[in-house]
Amino acid sequence: MNNNHIISIQDLLKGRNRNAEFDAANEKRIKLVRHSSNVMPNSIIYKDYDGPVYKLYHTNYELFLKWQQEQADSRMKDVDYLIAFLAEEGCECRFIGVFKNNGSLYSTMEGVSVYDIQEVVGFEALKDKVVIEWGKGTLQWMQNWTKEKEVIRIEKKGDVDGIPPFSRYEDVILSFPQLRKVVKDKDWQSKLESLNCVYMILDKANGKQYVGVTYKDTKQGFKNGILSRWTEYASTGHGNDKKLVDLISKEGISYAENNFQWTILETLPLNVTPKVAIDRETLYKEKFGTRKHGYNEN
Repeated sequence: MNNNHIISIQDLLKGRNRNAEFDAANEKRIKLVRHSSNVMPNSIIYKDYDGPVYKLYHTNYELFLKWQQEQADSRMKDVDYLIAFLAEEGCECRFIGVFKNNGSLYSTMEGVSVYDIQEVVGFEALKDKVVIEWGKGTLQWMQNWTKEKEVIRIEKKGDVDGIPPFSRYEDVILSFPQLRKVVKDKDWQSKLESLNCVYMILDKANGKQYVGVTYKDTKQGFKNGILSRWTEYASTGHGNDKKLVDLISKEGISYAENNFQWTILETLPLNVTPKVAIDRETLYKEKFGTRKHGYNEN
């Protein structure tokens, strides 16, 4: 192995008492898989999602798991475990879990079946943090366990330079200082500009909430998803929302710095229509009572 690398993924996962059953598994029945494509039209989930698998993983994990269960029978013959990765830049890919194959459930078409593939416990500390070098054979998306893969880096679990690691949209919780940093971070920018959302601003000082939504509105100029709207908040603290403008004018920007928190309630497609987006926003305003008890004016 190249001395510039840390360790192989094989040495990192197996024989370290993370999962006794996996440690005892026959290495000839373990496969490495690299997910990099779009969901294909013949997939069982295509009617629900037809975009990149990378985005699917980060936006709807349950649907991703359903997609991963559909496999070619020839590929799954004599396979007990899948070590799954998401393709990133170049030949790099990110470890997303160890999955056990419990056998075929039913056939979806000739030569293709849905398998009972379940995630294995014990690898949570490494999930989404370990990045490996897949190698030049990127077209070969499934490889044998014996094909050694070098770990390039293991990312920190906590914040790096005040920027929290991105895991999933539904896990996003950002303070105002963090918001200011993530809208300038390349990794976060790529995530925030790829989707729209219904979001909430929580005032931790009094529990009041503001619900907003992002969508492509040429009049307002919010053209790249969540990123444009949240960049405005990062600049002003209030995003020109009337009640928040009044509050910041009275208390100063330090109030937002000390008390405001941004979260994502629901993701929406980048091409969501204004009507659909506003309808979803309205639903959450009603759910949380933010017109009567929060910062929403209308």
